[in-house]
Amino acid sequence: MRSGVGKLLTRIGTKREDFSVAFSLSNVSETDQFVAREEELAEIHRTLRGDGSRHIVVLHGLGGIGKTQLTVAYAKRHKDNYSAVFWLNIKDEESLKQSFANVAKQILWEHPSASRLSSVDIKENIDEVIDAVKAWLSLPNNTRWLMIYDNYDNPKLAGNTDPAAVDIRKYLPESYQGSVIITTRSSEVKIGHRIRIGKLEDVRDSVKILSNASRREGLEDGIVRAF
Repeated sequence: MRSGVGKLLTRIGTKREDFSVAFSLSNVSETDQFVAREEELAEIHRTLRGDGSRHIVVLHGLGGIGKTQLTVAYAKRHKDNYSAVFWLNIKDEESLKQSFANVAKQILWEHPSASRLSSVDIKENIDEVIDAVKAWLSLPNNTRWLMIYDNYDNPKLAGNTDPAAVDIRKYLPESYQGSVIITTRSSEVKIGHRIRIGKLEDVRDSVKILSNASRREGLEDGIVRAF
């Protein structure tokens, strides 16, 4: 961590009530209708138990299978369990760094006393901003946050020689606290409790996802008539 970054954020305070950030998914694309996966939602909730220690859920499965929308549904359903919910796009490092800049703005909106963070030039000092956000998430008693790393489809793993591959470990808060959800197409991301998101058993639910994604109405009626 860069010198002084931790001191910048300790000014915010260490009481639990000092860490609340308004819930927002304004940067997330979501469908109007979600095809419920109640078993998966329940498993996520069981894993991310709020005991103050670090818990990580990895949702893995094919592209377009519904991982992001499942995460949106979980965040909406359980938002009151968390003091803050932050959404990051980790499809590549540039997107992830921009997401951290947005998180910093969310924190500062609620906690303007973190004045040094607000003075950092995000374009010139984005690494310092990332360190500052991670330090804020690691403060004592700030244990009820949820970080969502979406689209982790190019992970830096053994055998992946792509120089653009991302090492998510560099972007996780150091302290062993808080909750994390990761969505990925890769079955090789093994840093938490893994939940495979497979095809829906009911063909009508699958068609509903296709209808939502394509914005074509009437697909479900055609399937019903076919049966």
